[in-house]
Amino acid sequence: MKKAILGKGIFAITIVLSLFWLMPLIFIFMNSFKGDAEIINHFLALPKEWTLQYYVATWNKFNFPLLLKNTIFYTVTTTVMVLLFAPMASYFIARSRHMLVCRISLLLMILPIMVPFQTYMISLTKFLGGFHLIGTRLGYISVTVGLLLPLAVYIIYNYINTIPMTLEESAYIDGANIFQCYFYIILPLLRPILTTVLVLDALSTWNDVITNQLIVGTKMSSMNIQNALYMFFSVQSTDWSHALPGTMMSIIPSLLFFLVMQKYIVTGITAGAVKG
Repeated sequence: MKKAILGKGIFAITIVLSLFWLMPLIFIFMNSFKGDAEIINHFLALPKEWTLQYYVATWNKFNFPLLLKNTIFYTVTTTVMVLLFAPMASYFIARSRHMLVCRISLLLMILPIMVPFQTYMISLTKFLGGFHLIGTRLGYISVTVGLLLPLAVYIIYNYINTIPMTLEESAYIDGANIFQCYFYIILPLLRPILTTVLVLDALSTWNDVITNQLIVGTKMSSMNIQNALYMFFSVQSTDWSHALPGTMMSIIPSLLFFLVMQKYIVTGITAGAVKG
């Protein structure tokens, strides 16, 4: 009886907290159908008219098809590159025969996670400027991949440590080389954690503002959606009737992607948390 009451209480608290966290999204959705005056004067009220005119205006005014194409391109490119390089680096570190090399390599790899990006972003822009990469897609993709790799390597490294080395030792006895062990034994076993890394990195790139703004700037042909949304806000005023519809249009794809892939995130994290 007590367990049933406790279970219902936890369920009720979960519902309340879920609604609390959903409130900002609900208000953004409601106000995305209003004009500036209605948003300011009746922020908490439902729209007087449910019309898509502000969505259409935002879509046309800021060339959302181009921004969407840029964002998808950045997300796919950076995620694929991370999924290509991170497992290789993680496998090398995890299976290194020299413990000192393993520890130093891992430390150097995860060091960027410990240092806030804001502390070195000015130096980074000067470095990129020396190679004429400011305002280019290549510059943004290179930096984004570099920022995403450390965490991906750390996550995959811990997962590889749960895989028994006896699998590889048996393959070596049968005549397999290190590349065959990696591609035919290790890589298939990494599928759950690679899916987790894919989702986390894809969402991180999709929602990126600072890095895109820092490297691409206001170059519309190379901006992503989040950077373009920032242009609706200024010191003097905020263009709410375009900012909120634009925000909703940027949220919907990432929200749907997360809802579809969330079970794989849980599977990957829980699988990596258990020492095999």
